[in-house]
Amino acid sequence: MHISNIGVQSDAAEWVRKAHAEEIVRAKKKDASKTSKTPADHVSISANAGNSSEALVKARANALPEVREERVALAKERIGNGYYNTQEFNKELAERLIEG
Repeated sequence: MHISNIGVQSDAAEWVRKAHAEEIVRAKKKDASKTSKTPADHVSISANAGNSSEALVKARANALPEVREERVALAKERIGNGYYNTQEFNKELAERLIEG
């Protein structure tokens, strides 16, 4: 009696294909069951949320230092007359940087 390896190999290959196909089906079912049990994401915004944001903005604005109008006016004037592009300013700036 002679047993052919070809028949054994094709049977083994067929068995591997079926096992792989069954594994794929099981994996898909498992994934489907996970997603069906997982609750959907949900977002809710309370009616007071806008008030909280407004209060936060007001608190931060109140924490800012006062605007010193005279300093702003001086800076605008100096920009206008080119003071910040002079040797005098560069020297003053360098001295302040060195002093710390």
